[in-house]
Amino acid sequence: MSVIPKVFTEEDRETWRAILHAQKQTRDQQVCDLFLEGVEILGLREDHFPVLEETNQILRRLTNFEGVLVEGLEEGAQFYNLLKHRQFPVGNFIRNRQDLSYTPAPDIVHDLYGHLPFFTDKTYADFCQEFGAIAMSFADRPELLNQFERFFWFTIEFGLIQTPQGRRIFGAGIASSIGECQFALSDQVEVVPFSVAAVCDQDFRIDQIQKKLFCLTSPQQLYDSLDELRRRVQNL
Repeated sequence: MSVIPKVFTEEDRETWRAILHAQKQTRDQQVCDLFLEGVEILGLREDHFPVLEETNQILRRLTNFEGVLVEGLEEGAQFYNLLKHRQFPVGNFIRNRQDLSYTPAPDIVHDLYGHLPFFTDKTYADFCQEFGAIAMSFADRPELLNQFERFFWFTIEFGLIQTPQGRRIFGAGIASSIGECQFALSDQVEVVPFSVAAVCDQDFRIDQIQKKLFCLTSPQQLYDSLDELRRRVQNL
C-alpha cells in the first residue's frame, strides 16, 4: 500500500534549512566526491524543501532507482527486496528541531539527503541492486541475514574512504548527521582497513555513536567484494 506524502510544516522546513546550512559549511572537507556530486545533481539545497517525486525523476533517468515513502524502519528481507527492485525507503517525516543530529528512525534527512545522492551514480546503484538480490537469495535463512546487515551498516551506512585529499566519509548514515561527521573523522574513532571478513564479524548497536569504523581504499574495492560476501554466507 502506498504511503500518502506528509504535509510538512514551516517548522519542518526550518529544520531542513538548519541541517543543510550546517552541513554545507564543512561537507566539502568531510564527505567523498560521490556524495557531493550527487547532492549537486539532485539540486538538494537549504532553500528548497525536497519533493520526492522531483528527486525520483532525476534518479530514474540516471540509474532507474527511486525513493519510496515508508512510515517506519524497513528491516531485513523487506529492505533487501526494495534494493533488489531498485528502490530505497524514505522516511515520511523529519527529525525533531531540538536535536538536529539525531533521529530515532531514518527520516527524510537521513534517507533522501544522506542516501539518494549516491544513487545518481550508476555503478553504485547497480552494486546496491545486486547486494539486495544476493541478500534476498538468503531470505529464507534469517539467521544469515545479520551478515548482510553488518556489511551494509559498516559500508553504505557508516563507511569511510581514503582519497587523495585524505580520509573522507563514504557512508550515508554519517554524511546525513552533523555530529557523526565530526566524530567519524576525529582521533576518537578506531579506523580499520575494510575487509569482508572483518566487517561481517563486527557487531554494532544502532543506539550508540560508532567508535569503530572501516575504511575503503576506493569505491571499487566495495563493488568488487560481493562475490566474497556471497561465498562467505554460503559457507556458514
